[in-house]
Amino acid sequence: MRASEAQIRQKRIEDLKLEEVDMIYSLARVGEWKDVEIGRRYGISQADVRTVVDHYEELRKTARPNLPEDVRNVGRNARYGSNRERQAAYRARLREKRRAEMQLPAPVAETPVPVDEKLSQSTIDTP
Repeated sequence: MRASEAQIRQKRIEDLKLEEVDMIYSLARVGEWKDVEIGRRYGISQADVRTVVDHYEELRKTARPNLPEDVRNVGRNARYGSNRERQAAYRARLREKRRAEMQLPAPVAETPVPVDEKLSQSTIDTP
């Protein structure tokens, strides 16, 4: 692989996500990772790693925010106008479920329990 091909595959500092800028800075500050290893992990050059560390505050402001890859519609439904209404409906369903569970009759054992006659006589005969 030629040097020009390696440079083409590397990211630019401007392309880094906010999370990546934070991790690069943290790894470099802790000191357990070398700049070469950090650069290899995040696809940037060793000089770019130094640039991220030296200009961390400015890069943090200009970095792309971490956007979710797939937007999920969690807990929102067109049926309810607000979170408060949705939560109130959920609590009402829970109350109904509890009431229904409390109203169920307790299971009764309809089959008689067999009594062992030898056991019952031995307990009676023993003084």
